[in-house]
Amino acid sequence: MTNPAVGTISFGCDHKAGKALRFCAKPLRLSLLVIGLALAVQVSARAEIRSVTANPAEDCSTQMNIGWHAGLDEVNCRLLYTEKSDTAWAHATTVAGVSQRSEVFDGIDSKTPDGKDWKEEAKFLDYGVTLTGLKPDTEYMYKIVGGDGVGADTVRYFKTAGASEFSFLWVSDVHAYTPLPNRVKNFNRVIEEAIKIEPSVDFVFSTGDMVAWGGSYSFWADFFEQPFASQYMFADVIGNHDWMMRRNGGKSEFFAVTHHNPMNGYAGQEGVCYWFIYGDVLFITLNNEVMRTSPEELAAAKTWAASVIEKQKGNYKRIFIAQHYQWFNGRNGRSSWYDHWKDFCDEHHVTLALSGNVHVYQRTHPLYDDQVVADGLGTVYMVAPSSDGERGVEAGPLTANAEKLAFTYSSHAHSSATSVKTIGCVLVDVGPESIRTRLVYIDDENRVQIADEHTIATLPSDVPRPGLTDKQPAAATETPAPEATSGAAR
Repeated sequence: MTNPAVGTISFGCDHKAGKALRFCAKPLRLSLLVIGLALAVQVSARAEIRSVTANPAEDCSTQMNIGWHAGLDEVNCRLLYTEKSDTAWAHATTVAGVSQRSEVFDGIDSKTPDGKDWKEEAKFLDYGVTLTGLKPDTEYMYKIVGGDGVGADTVRYFKTAGASEFSFLWVSDVHAYTPLPNRVKNFNRVIEEAIKIEPSVDFVFSTGDMVAWGGSYSFWADFFEQPFASQYMFADVIGNHDWMMRRNGGKSEFFAVTHHNPMNGYAGQEGVCYWFIYGDVLFITLNNEVMRTSPEELAAAKTWAASVIEKQKGNYKRIFIAQHYQWFNGRNGRSSWYDHWKDFCDEHHVTLALSGNVHVYQRTHPLYDDQVVADGLGTVYMVAPSSDGERGVEAGPLTANAEKLAFTYSSHAHSSATSVKTIGCVLVDVGPESIRTRLVYIDDENRVQIADEHTIATLPSDVPRPGLTDKQPAAATETPAPEATSGAAR
């Protein structure tokens, strides 16, 4: 069989062991041998194209980024795409893929699905294309085709921006880990239930920690085989787990290689930090793993984000920023990364600030100058819940910032001595003058619940705020408090 989602093909009887196994030495009839070899070839062919993902391009009304990985011999992969209504593919366009060899994951300490220690086997071609000239507000379908038609049977979808309203499904902290498959099952369940509630979802957005160890390629490959990845554009933020290896630190490159994001980040953060415009919203994503230990990196991120906001004026009306680490501590409400970004958000009139990491859902009132203000006059800071059902943090009494935090949620049923069973996500509906958010979660009795359904009126980011004093550019920021990034966590 084929090793699950790795870069080299191996054959044998036990694919879960994650090792290349030899054929058994017992005599075989010729017919059985031929059949076995044919099946092996078919299995290996199906595995040659993997980790396919539609990621945003800068202008999602007319552009889209598509990335995938292929075996080292698949040097002529191409992408076919057409409008979803073109069911016969009669008007499909073919685009040649552009690739480079990647070995960044190869040989990294990891785990097989049955929990055995092994080293990742991942040498592959990292492909990507940017589609341009697309029609706004249009559903497209596409497929990746390698040699001898490999991959041509798998059809995937995305939708371009351009409608006056759009919706996205916001997820965080899946910690996909193949030895514990229930994490991904819980994630898929809550996504499925949320889409039943809001079938018009246009894309999926994440604030990070999609996998347990970013250096484990097999975890990423399995994650991108989940149903959402073939149905929607996926915009993601790097989390500490996405950055880390099982042992000895981590690399932002793991995130860059597993996504095909716009290469518009600042120096050293291309493809990791990035911005895109969907509808009338400018999304700006940030990398906490470089900001958390260096005031210079934090300042560089703010300078870059401010320059994007200035250069893109006229192309958007509202600003969303997103990072992985939480704005407030979910256990007690104490300020966390809010302290480092509140002046920036005030100065640039950021509409929504999104984060994850702490595994507790949080939504603030609109805040400006550290005070609660009326809708449209301040930034709403939100933290997505975890969705794996195993590593949730239990929300406690708010001993700080109770006046700022409008709503918090976590499960209170324990999955272990230190964790609770939170399984949740957030639906975000963006209208021309307002934004509605809904927390969707699976309760402790396994029932689907909707909570904190809330609509805020919004103003364009470049219009004056009546009654508020304009903020000056933020002064130099103190060194951020380090966050836990131990590779022992999973």
